[in-house]
Amino acid sequence: MVGIAQIGRYLRGLRREQKGATAVEFALSFPVYLGALFLLFEFGRVAYVQGVVIFAAEEATRFALVNYGATPTEIQAKARSNLLGLETDNLTAILVTDPLDPTDDTRLITIEVQYRYEPVLPVFKLLGAGDKDGAIALTGASRGFLTEEIPGT
Repeated sequence: MVGIAQIGRYLRGLRREQKGATAVEFALSFPVYLGALFLLFEFGRVAYVQGVVIFAAEEATRFALVNYGATPTEIQAKARSNLLGLETDNLTAILVTDPLDPTDDTRLITIEVQYRYEPVLPVFKLLGAGDKDGAIALTGASRGFLTEEIPGT
């Protein structure tokens, strides 16, 4: 029969034992590091997609500034063509607002590109952000002041 004193000595001996400690520490810390790496990857993708959406809106605004008579359809096509590396299926809207000021034939054009970002990992769903699938809406907008081209300049 094993006594309490023998169990106490055995447990004290285990406390001093160092074999396998590194493996246990690695097993406990590796998921944390791996999760941090995946989060870094996902947020990097979000930053890239946000930058591309803003770039598409800015390029469409530049196109409208150079081409005063451009139609909203042409401006939307220019914005769509500048979505570098993104799925155009996730494009939710390209809004072009260009009210004409009748007193001086000027327009303040506003272009807004809306994109539905679908993460690789269910990060946003776990954080409670985004829609039911964990996708989030990203928006890029740009504004420009248009004046009609003066003939002969």
